[in-house]
Amino acid sequence: MSRRGFLAAAVLCAVCLLCGCSSFQKSLFECSMSIERRLSKLQPKTLQAGGLTFSYLERTGTGETIVLLHGFGADKDNWVRFVRRLPGEYRVIAIDLPGHGSSTRDAQTTYTIEFIVQGFAAAAEELGLERFHLAGNSMGGYVGVLYSAHNPGKVLTLCLIDPAGAASPVPSDLQLAVERGENPLVPKSRDDFDILLSYGFHNRPFIPWPIADVLADRYVERSAFNEKMWTDIHRHWEDISRYLGALDMPVLLVWGDRDRILHVSSVSVYRRHIPHLETVILEECGHLPMLELPKVTAHRYVSFLKDKSDGTELGR
Repeated sequence: MSRRGFLAAAVLCAVCLLCGCSSFQKSLFECSMSIERRLSKLQPKTLQAGGLTFSYLERTGTGETIVLLHGFGADKDNWVRFVRRLPGEYRVIAIDLPGHGSSTRDAQTTYTIEFIVQGFAAAAEELGLERFHLAGNSMGGYVGVLYSAHNPGKVLTLCLIDPAGAASPVPSDLQLAVERGENPLVPKSRDDFDILLSYGFHNRPFIPWPIADVLADRYVERSAFNEKMWTDIHRHWEDISRYLGALDMPVLLVWGDRDRILHVSSVSVYRRHIPHLETVILEECGHLPMLELPKVTAHRYVSFLKDKSDGTELGR
């Protein structure tokens, strides 16, 4: 961002201070997110597909396209700092999946994984994505596996970052909490949001005031809907192991060894079903490597892309 742009943002934030504490916090949050997006050269956009409205971020590029899918309860901005570390020639799209972020939320809809995959497929078609690289974190990895298994000709490479969908040999802290009747992924207070962060990160990134408060309030506001969506997904849950063998594209699996949400022992399941799998275990890292270790995670991903592109027909 230019010096003039930073000054304009600073002036806007100062003006917002005069509008009261609550509105100031929200305005400062929006200013901060706008700056983060601009630093990554991402522009917010919307599209209509499959009867749904999708919100997404796009960075233009002259090369191949990378599409990024977030996890449950999260949104497209989870990828902003990760995108900043990707080479500029790639076109990058980070999309809010159905029921998430600023995309359509409808309390009357049953949000199964199949519905979310179908929604993403409709959005990908509307975007004209014929051949692209796909990466997903957590639930986004689950969506990525199902989409890739059903559309192998469209996905050049698949990157799974702490993906959901396969039963882990060792239960995670989240699984044990759910068995006790708790769900740390659906916070209903600011204190609950702090617990959510402790599950998501091993080394929590610095989140300045008032970003954490605004994020917490957003999660609390959406808690009833997210709880319904969680129930929808798990009522129709299907283990993805049987789809893994259908993944004939290059696949990179990245996992934080301190993941409390999805236990790292799940790696053995993916290795068993995907013979050509490449695996990266990140030490002292939690469930969200692209947020906790964006530089390292992006570097490993780019190395994978470059390696698979050299001497292959990926770009055709």
